[in-house]
Amino acid sequence: MLLLPFYAAAQTGSEDFNPIPVAVPIINISPDARSSGMGDMGVATSPDVYSQYWNAAKYPFAKPQMGFGLSITPWLATLVKDVRINYGAFYYRFDNLQSVSTSIRYFSIGNMDIMSNEGNFITNVTPNEFSMDISYARRFGDHIGASLTARYIRSDLTGGLMSAVSGESEGISPANAFSFDMAVYYQNDHKDNSYAWGITATNLGTKVAYIKENTEKYFLPSTLHAGGQYTFNIDADNSFMLGLELSKLLVPTPPVVEDGQIVRGKNNSVGIIESWIQSFYDAPYGWKEELSEVIVGGGVEYVYRGLLATRMGYFHDSKRKGNRRYLTFGAGIKYNFIGLDVSYLYPFTTTDPLSNTLRVSLLFDFNLQYQRSNSNETRYR
Repeated sequence: MLLLPFYAAAQTGSEDFNPIPVAVPIINISPDARSSGMGDMGVATSPDVYSQYWNAAKYPFAKPQMGFGLSITPWLATLVKDVRINYGAFYYRFDNLQSVSTSIRYFSIGNMDIMSNEGNFITNVTPNEFSMDISYARRFGDHIGASLTARYIRSDLTGGLMSAVSGESEGISPANAFSFDMAVYYQNDHKDNSYAWGITATNLGTKVAYIKENTEKYFLPSTLHAGGQYTFNIDADNSFMLGLELSKLLVPTPPVVEDGQIVRGKNNSVGIIESWIQSFYDAPYGWKEELSEVIVGGGVEYVYRGLLATRMGYFHDSKRKGNRRYLTFGAGIKYNFIGLDVSYLYPFTTTDPLSNTLRVSLLFDFNLQYQRSNSNETRYR
C-alpha cells in the first residue's frame, strides 16, 4: 500500500502491458463530482468553482464574481473507510478580464499500525500526500483566455516512520516537488447554441525521489489535455451539452530491457524538458503503442433551468497502459448560491480504486456588486 503511487512492470519484451511509472499520480485524479459524472472531462466545460483543477483560464468567463468549493473522493472504498481525497478550491474575479484562484488537495492514506518482526506494536503512522497551487487568469477579447498556475507538492509515504532501533529514518523521506500549469480556453456562440474548447499542460515540474541514498528520481504525471464541447440550448429552460476530451502523459515510456541493454524504445532517464518532447515518439512498439497512451473521456450533461442536472460519461484507458475503463453517472442541484453534485463510477475492470464509489462536491457562488451612495462611499452588496 505504501508503494501505491508506482506501477510495476517486468520488461520482458511483451507488448501486452507497459505502463508509464510516475510519482504522486493522485494529483491527476478528478476532484469534483460534476466532471467525474461526465467521464472525467472538464477542460472545456462551462466555468465553475472546480475549474482550478481542469482549466483555470475559464474563470474570467464565470458569471459569479467569487466562489469556493469542497469535495470528498473515497479511495478503495470497498476495502477501507479512512482513505480519501479532500479538495478545496477558491476563485475571485476582479472584473471581466482577470481572476485569481487557488486550491488545496490532501490525500489521506489512513492510519497504519507498524509492528515489529515479533508482532509487537511499534507506532501508528498516517501517510499522506498534499498539494497547493495558485493561478492567475486573463481574458483576451470576448472569446479567449489564458492562465498560469504554480503548484507545490509533498508526498510522505511513510507518515514520518522512524526506525525503532536507530531512531533514524529508514532511508525514506518525504518527496517535495514544484510544478506549473499552462492553459487556454475559448468559447463562442453558434446561432442559438454555444461551443468551447480548451488545452492545458499540467504538472510540468521537477522530478522527485523518496530514498535519500538513491539517485533515481521519478517524473511527475505531466499531462497534456485537449477537449471541446457543444451546448444545445433547446429553449429557455433546457440545455444539453456534449463533450470529448483527450489526454496524454508527457512522460517517457519505459524501454524494453534485456540483459541490461535497451533492445526496444529509448532511454527514459532524461531531463525534464527533453522528457516532454520524447514522450511523443519513444514507445518501444512504435506508433500503435504511442496511440494507446492517449486517454479518452467523453460525456453529456442535461440542465433544467440552471437548477437540476443529470450527467453520464465514459472513460477509456488502454489495457496495455492502465486498463481503466468505466462508465460514470452524475446529478446535481443548485439553488441560489449553493450547489451540490454527486457522481458514481461503474468499472468494466476490478482494478480501479474508485470502483463503485460515490463522489460528492459542494460549491458556493457569490456576486459582489459595487453600489455608490450619495456620500460617495463604496460598499459591497
